[in-house]
Amino acid sequence: MYLGTCTYECWKRARYLVLRGAVDGRSSMDDSSSSTMRASSLRRRATRIVIDLESQANATGVKWSDIDKVRFYGIGTGMYSALTVLLHPITVVKINQQCTAQPALKDAIWNVMNSGVTSNRPLNKIRPLYRGLGVVLSLAIPARVLYIGVLEGSREGIGGRMTELLVQAVAGPDEAHAMLPLVATVSSGLAGGIAAMAAQCLVVPMDVISQKQMTMDAKMYSTGQGSAISVAKSIIQHAGFRGFFRGFSLSMVSSLPTGSIWWAVYAGCQAHPLLTSYSQIRYGEEPGSVCHTYRKGVVQVLSGVCAGAVAATLTQPLDTVKTILQVKGEQGSSYTSVTKELFAKSGPAGFFRGTSPRIVHMSLWGTVLSSAYEFLRHVSRKDYHAR
Repeated sequence: MYLGTCTYECWKRARYLVLRGAVDGRSSMDDSSSSTMRASSLRRRATRIVIDLESQANATGVKWSDIDKVRFYGIGTGMYSALTVLLHPITVVKINQQCTAQPALKDAIWNVMNSGVTSNRPLNKIRPLYRGLGVVLSLAIPARVLYIGVLEGSREGIGGRMTELLVQAVAGPDEAHAMLPLVATVSSGLAGGIAAMAAQCLVVPMDVISQKQMTMDAKMYSTGQGSAISVAKSIIQHAGFRGFFRGFSLSMVSSLPTGSIWWAVYAGCQAHPLLTSYSQIRYGEEPGSVCHTYRKGVVQVLSGVCAGAVAATLTQPLDTVKTILQVKGEQGSSYTSVTKELFAKSGPAGFFRGTSPRIVHMSLWGTVLSSAYEFLRHVSRKDYHAR
């Protein structure tokens, strides 16, 4: 991505070191041995910098502009849908835990699985865990397309510009090389926040409808009032079209830190010297070998889990207030009134309802999706079949 620009700019700095060493070697005829040694040292230093930067650039994958978008979104839609179906029950448990008066995790799971059960058939216990799935799949896919497009476009642009400014500002290529993890963290964090905010235009209506389905009384749901169309009609009748965007401003406010923290921690972990050195190709290994792929997978899993845990914990209060407002908030309800009522009933702990399932969801989602995402970028290169 942006490291290609950095490699080129730092290569020019490294080339300058080589030329400077050669000139110094020719100009210092009185001490030819010393000047030759200095020139040789500068060449080795420059070569090491260029090789290291090029290896980092190749490890980050291809540029967004080099990806076949049709193949990328086609394969990605299937992968994203499968992951959504797999993790949807965790979301249902989280929403119910945030909106119930007794927010114990085991109670929330038990209440969801036994809502509307008319027999002891296992299918009747599993079915409530997938309430709202249809709405989520129909709106989350275009939201994800928008998210990825904004993320990659802004990350490549921000990272490239930051790298250019960095190379111009620092004293030499060694200093630029040392600050590359910071560039990766900041550019990914800003891009993740911008992408998350853009996707809220589709995510908020999806949340409003699906969350009402997830928390609806079993009797009402069984009579047909729990369908997406019935819920949408009810929202329009009571609040108009503005009802679909209840909690929009708080979603915008919360999506920026959530996306920024997730991508910043994820990119920062992957750029950490310990993890970077662990995932590098060993002597005698081929790129893409089993051992190399395993080490890269371990790094991605650790990065995803850390990012999910940090982002979910720090932004949980905002998510809890938003969810309660969208599910239970009557017309005229505000963030202030919901916050005061929640604090009066449950104290500070009430703002962290649903933290455990949210950490699990974000960690699994981020880990699986990031790994699948890197694979998807690899197979979606425009020159993939030519290799």
